[in-house]
Amino acid sequence: MKIIKYLLLVIGIVLLAGIIAFFAWFHNPHEHTLQLDPVSVYGNQPEGHLITQANIIDVESGSLMEAHHILIRDGVITQIFTGSIPDSLSENYSVVDADGKYIMPALFDMHAHLNSGGLIPPDESTRLVALEQFARYGVGTIFTLGGMGFNQEMTAGLIQQQKDRELVAPRIFAAGDFLTSPGGYPIPFLSQILGTPLEELDLEEQGVIEVTESTDLEPILSRKQELGLNGVKVMVESRLGGATPESRISNAKVQEIAQTASDYNLPVFAHVTNRYDFESAVVMGVDVIAHNPGLDSLTNISGYITKMLEDTIYVTPTLVIHNRVESLLSTAMLDDPFYLQYSSERTNRSMENWPIRQMIASNMGGEAGEEAKKLKVIYNISQFHEAGVPVMMGTDAGNPTIFPGYSAHKELEFMADAGMTPTEILQSATIIPARFLKMDSTMGSIAEGKVASLIMLDENPLESVSNTQTLNRVMLEGYWIE
Repeated sequence: MKIIKYLLLVIGIVLLAGIIAFFAWFHNPHEHTLQLDPVSVYGNQPEGHLITQANIIDVESGSLMEAHHILIRDGVITQIFTGSIPDSLSENYSVVDADGKYIMPALFDMHAHLNSGGLIPPDESTRLVALEQFARYGVGTIFTLGGMGFNQEMTAGLIQQQKDRELVAPRIFAAGDFLTSPGGYPIPFLSQILGTPLEELDLEEQGVIEVTESTDLEPILSRKQELGLNGVKVMVESRLGGATPESRISNAKVQEIAQTASDYNLPVFAHVTNRYDFESAVVMGVDVIAHNPGLDSLTNISGYITKMLEDTIYVTPTLVIHNRVESLLSTAMLDDPFYLQYSSERTNRSMENWPIRQMIASNMGGEAGEEAKKLKVIYNISQFHEAGVPVMMGTDAGNPTIFPGYSAHKELEFMADAGMTPTEILQSATIIPARFLKMDSTMGSIAEGKVASLIMLDENPLESVSNTQTLNRVMLEGYWIE
């Protein structure tokens, strides 16, 4: 009897420990909650705004235009001037005094996904919260490179909702469903994060298109064009996320994709993380190197850099993803007021999940492995930057610990570690993406005739890019969003 009682006691303790562990680590009682009502944001503001005494950051020259007034009407900057303000303007426009504040263009994140950045599977609610968080953190334009748990038809729907002012969100550009080989990356990765066996994955629903040597590209690219999408993402990956060298689109097919996409005016983003795939992508004629090839140090690549310069191939380094292990182990963001200002309680609670954090960090190789990668990626991006390859800020937001909006500001700090000046970093997040999109006549800087998507800062970002985190107010397309 004593043995039975002892066993029952042990079982009871184990069950109690399991219940405590569930509520402490796994159970997440919070829901993603939108903070901004589109009707309130877009329906209760005047058609015109006047920002007075602003210190304008000229991102193109890296200079400061002190004590200027900015007149905005119908979402467009109509006049920038100094001196006295006519009574007709102050009486008929909504006036914001920016004395002592700094105005710069809203940021572009050119490698984004619509997910929370937390340690929870994606769902419909995370997309909307992600879009709102981008906006609140001053990211006025995003380029999404594939969905997380949804396809390009849904992406097109979100683009239309943003245009119709049904969402408080940045302007959305998108590549839609990404192209990979049968069984190639990210199919094994999707199976892991969704907890779905490979054979049960609905690739069409997940936004994945498998491409073989015989695949006809015309229907794929024409469908993207019909949906109003803006690019093509191709997985040029031979050893990532469980994929094998054999499960990679061939160089000949990558070249065919690049050439055919050009006929549709769709730039090709090549997802690469190692040297061989980087070299292949450059030679095959892609338009953007999406990611930094952090698995290898890019030594002796002068020939490839020459081709990148000749063909104007851009790079989005996504440096912040190489801080994931540190973020998982320390969860320092949970003590960062700037992060907590606009983050989701559901995301925050997921980051408190100690066992999952340890497991993910271990799978990434731990601190030693991550530190070695950091040194490589900083070296690699310095090679591109010093040679004059155009760099666009991108974060890979939506992946674990890469939080929408917040991580854009952290990415700017990591770019400084690669030797870029504050002016160069700000350009990578504003005017350079606008040029890539061929929209620099209407976006990417504070100038007359340009869309009024801007951020107001308490400190000067030309002195330190960390000052973008002194966010005071955000205006998207002529609307103060809070």
